[in-house]
Amino acid sequence: MNSRGKHKKKKKNYQRRNRMVLLAFILLLLLVYVIIQKREDETYATTTSASLGDIIDIIEDGQADVSKYLVYGTHLNLEGSLDITNPEIEDVKIVAKKSSGDEVTVDTTYEYESGSLKFSTLDKINTGLNLESLDVGNYYMLLKVTSSNGEVNYYSLENDTEYKEPIDYYTLTRNNSNSKIDISFLSQNGVSALALNINTVSRLPNNVYDVVIDPGHGGNDTGAISGSYEEDKIVLENALDLKKKLESLGLKVLLTRDGTETDEYDTYNIYDEDGRVTMANESGAKILVSLHMNSNESDLVHGGVEVYAAPNMDFTLAKSFADNIVKEANTSYSRMENFKEEDGVYVRTIEVNRNYNTFRDYKGIYDEVPYLFIIREIGGIATGAYVNGSNSSYGENIYRNSNVGVEGYLIELGYMNVNSDLRNVLNNGDSYMQAITDSINSYYSIKQ
Repeated sequence: MNSRGKHKKKKKNYQRRNRMVLLAFILLLLLVYVIIQKREDETYATTTSASLGDIIDIIEDGQADVSKYLVYGTHLNLEGSLDITNPEIEDVKIVAKKSSGDEVTVDTTYEYESGSLKFSTLDKINTGLNLESLDVGNYYMLLKVTSSNGEVNYYSLENDTEYKEPIDYYTLTRNNSNSKIDISFLSQNGVSALALNINTVSRLPNNVYDVVIDPGHGGNDTGAISGSYEEDKIVLENALDLKKKLESLGLKVLLTRDGTETDEYDTYNIYDEDGRVTMANESGAKILVSLHMNSNESDLVHGGVEVYAAPNMDFTLAKSFADNIVKEANTSYSRMENFKEEDGVYVRTIEVNRNYNTFRDYKGIYDEVPYLFIIREIGGIATGAYVNGSNSSYGENIYRNSNVGVEGYLIELGYMNVNSDLRNVLNNGDSYMQAITDSINSYYSIKQ
């Protein structure tokens, strides 16, 4: 072979090696990318995964059946029964127990009759086991029964609900850090138990948020109007300010609309893929605040703030919203008496009857459900969400039967047809939003 042929051969070999090196480099980059993406989604600290071997020695024979199992906002709640012969029961508690022996006690109501012990932590849907208060590690939910002679017995919990999938819960962002809690029923050696496996994560996944802000109305739905002022524009401006204030605490915030779309809200798309109900349900957020301006056909002299919540809730946060707004924004509590629970706090409900059962087979926790859709339909079974698509005017809430719900509040900042209210919100909106921010910061202990 002449020198020219040898040169061509070397050149081809060189090009082939370059291609192989380039291909290997590309494959390496892809591998690194996959690893980074996985770590972004699941950046766990090293902890031991849950195993019933940690607690199996203390569990009595016989298991309690869990008939209700849900997370609403930041709290986990259970309800169920245990077949037991013990007429000397003195106390019953649901506890979250660590293998070290430490345990967190949850307020539990119970009744015992004819060998059946019924128990529940669902006195209020936003109380129960505060998931934000748990340390990293493994916890096991157990039924703790104390007899009058001082004997203490622990019983494991068996899932007797339709909800078999694990729940992924991310704690609120504090000091740029979160924890992930894997909530699932485990089974080992014939024993079933509800386990909580808690690990630290470096940040929330891209699709998970701490707070959802819902600026009411929008697009072709202006809401209430007073002169040249429209409700949807007023609350959007305030929602953007509230988002900035909450983000200054380190919280990750989602807006259901931000004013950047040509028609960012259509009256009938709230349950669509990009509708506000679907966005809230998919957000992984713990709390939703929906901002509105009130209106009334009567000639009112006095307006004031109204904070709406779901029934069967603890109203501590709702009352804090109302109190702080009155104090910091120099306004007043509404004088409306209908639906009033406390000063500034209101609950408006629909009694579930034949008409509303046409929407779905009712599976709510209580006999009444919230009238306001943004509170009702983001809470799943905890708030009795029922929109199933049978009424084409509404669409379908595909999360209506979820056992994970967002804790929702609707805040009427003031009345559009009360001049002092309207002017105060227009000129002093920053104080209203700071009051809401202060309530969230204090209630959830976000930043000291």
